[in-house]
Amino acid sequence: MSTIINTRSPYYLKVSNASLASAKMELYVWTGQQADRVAGDLKYTLIKEEVGDTNYVVFEISELIRDFMETEYGNYSTDTIWTDADITIYDSAGAIVQVGGEDTVTNSYLAIDGYGYFEEGVNPRTSTDPTDTSFTPQVLQSNTNNIFFHTGFDIKIPVFAEAESYVTLQTSAGADINWEDADEFWDTYDVTWGSGASPIQISDSGDSDQKIQYVIITDTENLSLGDTITFVSPAPPGTATQTTVINLTPVAEARYTPLNIIFYNKFGALQNIWFFKKSSTSINVTSENYKSNILDLDNDGGEPAYVINKHQEKIFMVNGRETITVSTDFISEEYNDVIRQMLLSEQVWVDDGTNVLPINLDSKSLQFKKGVNDRFVNYTISFKYAFDKINNIL
Repeated sequence: MSTIINTRSPYYLKVSNASLASAKMELYVWTGQQADRVAGDLKYTLIKEEVGDTNYVVFEISELIRDFMETEYGNYSTDTIWTDADITIYDSAGAIVQVGGEDTVTNSYLAIDGYGYFEEGVNPRTSTDPTDTSFTPQVLQSNTNNIFFHTGFDIKIPVFAEAESYVTLQTSAGADINWEDADEFWDTYDVTWGSGASPIQISDSGDSDQKIQYVIITDTENLSLGDTITFVSPAPPGTATQTTVINLTPVAEARYTPLNIIFYNKFGALQNIWFFKKSSTSINVTSENYKSNILDLDNDGGEPAYVINKHQEKIFMVNGRETITVSTDFISEEYNDVIRQMLLSEQVWVDDGTNVLPINLDSKSLQFKKGVNDRFVNYTISFKYAFDKINNIL
């Protein structure tokens, strides 16, 4: 199993040796198979000297790795990449200090554009063993009890392929559900797996672009309240079996047009939330202005006069930025953390049924709700479209 780096949080690599006076780190970053590394994948070479007589140095590598991650919406994104940190230790005379009979020690990682909370401590989720405190789950989302979905629209669930989970969809009698384990959130799923009554397995090809995959459930109009999807990961030697059962809760909205908000969550995977209730759009217009001379001197010999249908105050560079405000239906309290991750995301989009458009958070604060205090849990959030309304891209 890979050692995972969540690149939105720091990852510290401590190099220590009784003879260490300095250390060199050569950082390699690439995509594809882990064995595909070539000399051209060397991105950074850093040399650090010990402070005092500590005999160690520390490298922080998350920020360097993140330079090469493309967390976008589209098939050009690189949500996970391979990273090697080759370490060479030197003594005070400048000679190489061998470690285990080798001049250079290689530390290998799988980098994901996720993060940990402060209270989770340093370097979170580096392990795939569920008994480990730094556990990376098989289902890469925080709402693992319920998914509220829009009836008739696909359900997409991010999973970590290295867990190689067996997935079973338990549906109501007579429901014929097609699904696929895909490596792209926007996949067109050329292949389907039938009703899903028999378990399928998420396979790990070893390729970096398939480490995060998406279980896509289609024909969701055939799902009913009480249907579930179960993920069971076989236990690797020395670890525990992971089992996750998610309730699929359909919502059929008759009055409003639901909007689908897509974002990168804390696990570095794309996730979506349906906002089923009232939405509204507003626009804020900006412009520059100047005073124009409207005196008409060329009027066939007449006296100079003002042209009263001309603008004395003229405006230019007019453009506008639209804001969209969306509202959830009543949701379960476990969605509080999903909302939190959406607010903390650097990449958010709205799917309005016609286009998937980039948006940025406009609401800068939010009070989380609890059923014991508020009875019902629902949210209204504002976003700004991440582009000017008039196309002015040069």
